[in-house]
Amino acid sequence: MKKLQFLLLVCILTFTVSCGQQKRYVSYKVQEGETMRDIADRLDMSTKDLLRLNPDVGRRPDANTVIVIPNPKLKKGTSSSTTSSTENDTVTSETKDDETSSENENQTEDTVFQQTIVEYETHEVQKGETVYRITKQYGITKDDLIRYNPEYTNIQSNNLSIGQILKVKEIKKTIIVDKEDILKNFLTHTVKSKETVYSLTRFYNVSKDDLIRLNPEYPGIVDNNLSIGQLLKIKPIEQVNESENYTFYKDSISQGTSINLAILLPFKADEYTEKSSKEIFEGNQLANMVTDFYLGAEIAIDSLKQQGIYINASIFDTGNRGNNISDILNSNQLDYTDVVIGPFYSDKAEDVARGVDAPVIFPHYSSKQDKFSSSKLVKTSPEKSKYTEYLATYLKDSYKDQEIFVVGDDEANTKNQISAIISELKKHDSISTIHVLKPEKGYIKRERFTSKMSTKRHNWVIFASDNNVVVADALNSMIGLPDDVKVQVFAIDKTEEAYSRIDNNKLADIDFTYVSNTFTDEDASETKAFNKKYLDRNNTIPSDYAIKGFDITYDVLMRLASGDDLSSTFKKGVSLRVENKFDYRKKMFGSTSNEGLFIVKYNRDLSLSRLR
Repeated sequence: MKKLQFLLLVCILTFTVSCGQQKRYVSYKVQEGETMRDIADRLDMSTKDLLRLNPDVGRRPDANTVIVIPNPKLKKGTSSSTTSSTENDTVTSETKDDETSSENENQTEDTVFQQTIVEYETHEVQKGETVYRITKQYGITKDDLIRYNPEYTNIQSNNLSIGQILKVKEIKKTIIVDKEDILKNFLTHTVKSKETVYSLTRFYNVSKDDLIRLNPEYPGIVDNNLSIGQLLKIKPIEQVNESENYTFYKDSISQGTSINLAILLPFKADEYTEKSSKEIFEGNQLANMVTDFYLGAEIAIDSLKQQGIYINASIFDTGNRGNNISDILNSNQLDYTDVVIGPFYSDKAEDVARGVDAPVIFPHYSSKQDKFSSSKLVKTSPEKSKYTEYLATYLKDSYKDQEIFVVGDDEANTKNQISAIISELKKHDSISTIHVLKPEKGYIKRERFTSKMSTKRHNWVIFASDNNVVVADALNSMIGLPDDVKVQVFAIDKTEEAYSRIDNNKLADIDFTYVSNTFTDEDASETKAFNKKYLDRNNTIPSDYAIKGFDITYDVLMRLASGDDLSSTFKKGVSLRVENKFDYRKKMFGSTSNEGLFIVKYNRDLSLSRLR
């Protein structure tokens, strides 16, 4: 198959180049199933370079997407002048022959363009100064002062505060921007409609200060102002992780959209008919999970309806262990469904997928989900093997001469995780020694750590084991180390069994860092809006399952509201909702998996920071 794709690629390139008279860049139409990495490999170039040429194209573009690639017939070092068309970053660069290039050698390349930016002269308010006095001093009007300083609403009523820094004069400057240089050296983002500074900093996990520092040509960022088409530098290219999907899924609603939704959950109503609420929910984990999930999904449906999306939601009780599912399928009530959320039981998921023509969303993690084979199934929780890969990649990318320890045990799963971590870390040229420690006679002596720990280098301790005894023993060895020994502890997953009894203050003292499939930014407007709606409606704060119900339902329905089929939206980028990240990858012959993960660290004040 790869050989056939390669021959097809060569044929297309040959045709394009023959018509292009030695173009430096040529167009290429993406084939079904191709990724940017596939194309880059065949062109003997890095994926990063190909993505920089096509900043508006994700790592998994749709079939028939037209991208720009280097002309493979051009020899390295050939002199060329290049042109770039419009703000869409579509490069149509051409190499001139000697006569033409000599005539135009003094002309400015179109990838290098002039841009006018606005900066401001400022004034610090002194005692006794008034709005009138300042406007006269700088030759501006009061309306100018208000327009320059929208954050100071007191100007309208002629009130000022001593020490206020006011913008008092616009200074327009013309700068030279080399787009090609920017694309080469930075991860970039072209601003689209309705995007905000906050939404971009949240998605790319960068600070507003970093965005301001990297983009001095856009001073409006300070006041949270963006313009459609602005090319923003997000982070230096050396900080970009190749395995991370940086394509931002943009919500869109197709006019007149209607969606038929079916939710299959084990409410077990017949079983609970004669029971009180206390009898149903007290100590009943499943009943609480199912109810909370539904309450979250209900808010998602209402939120989308308020945005003009017609949603016909049908709720089905699948009964105890999914016993009602056969009857639901046989009743043909799911025949015209656009998407199914549920069932809860993994052993029933394939049955539902076989019985409907719509995508089936499996709503939580199951250890059996890696056995799913139906192409209709969509797994919303990442596989546990992805946690190990994600942490190992993060550590490799973040390595700066640390001493590395891996804590394990003799379980087969732990051994596999240790092997995967070491294999990834050894890809770093500077990592040669990794200390693997396992319990001897039931525990790990502190001296086995301290004898190898460096006082001149930071020390990383990676927990591959989730055995609660091994974890507690190793953590105790990290507590009370000498002040000159700096340690950061990492875990593949902060499991309930291993960490529920560990004091959070102890975890904060060792900069405990772990992989998680959820992260909540309490300052996010989405988080505040959902929490308020949930509290108003249910008189309590939302549980993790309530947030999961909201996030999954909102994400799936919003993607369908675009008018595209669900699988094609998965190729268009990653979405961040209240607590969950959805980065869907589809197997060639199998189900679709979410690989949305975070690296989270405990801070000394017990708050959490997202590192990736």
